[in-house]
Amino acid sequence: MKLHKISICTLTILTIAMVIVGGCQQPTEPIATEDTQNELSVTSLKKTAGTGWDHGYFWSLYREGGSASITFPSAGTYAGNFAISYSNVTDVVGGKGWNPGSARNVNYNIGALSGSYNFVGVYGWTTNPLIEYYVAEKGSVTGGTYINSVTSDGHSYSVYKQQRVNAPSIIGTATFWQYKDTWGGASTGSNRTVTMSNHINNWKSKGGQGFGSYNYMIFALEAWGGKSGYINATVW
Repeated sequence: MKLHKISICTLTILTIAMVIVGGCQQPTEPIATEDTQNELSVTSLKKTAGTGWDHGYFWSLYREGGSASITFPSAGTYAGNFAISYSNVTDVVGGKGWNPGSARNVNYNIGALSGSYNFVGVYGWTTNPLIEYYVAEKGSVTGGTYINSVTSDGHSYSVYKQQRVNAPSIIGTATFWQYKDTWGGASTGSNRTVTMSNHINNWKSKGGQGFGSYNYMIFALEAWGGKSGYINATVW
């Protein structure tokens, strides 16, 4: 996985709603996808990254190769809503959530998901030590050393850790560890919860690398290897 230096490169900004408001509403049905307002496109360079705020939520989008865009089509109704379209990407990861993160419950609804992808779930970083972490609700993230399994929210996750050497990160090229929890059985169109404290406590006690201070934490999609697709999801 090639992730994720957060430096602002050339961005083509079509329209981004930057009004910050309080409160988050839970969606009760899959989110409509027709609205194409509030779009950030990143298409021209080999590597591009963008971050910002929309309706009180932090968003991030990183891309290598191909093209990708993030929109917030139903954020006026559901503040945590976002959509990502991507085509022929070497790697793309993006979504919406919080900065900084916390050991919170992450509620989400995947309203639409099409094409091919590798991971959909909770994604984030810590510093001191620098840690990149995944909780896979759809798809999978494995590789490295198997640690154990953790039971949370009615299912079991396989837990792995892996070291990345001289790889892109939120502080630039660095060597760091990844924690990767995989379940992968989530359905679309339903409200679900990830109890992050269960994952974080397991990483702290079993991971062997510490955890660090929270940086951003988002509900994200990642795809690599020339994939194309679309997601529309809401987090709260």
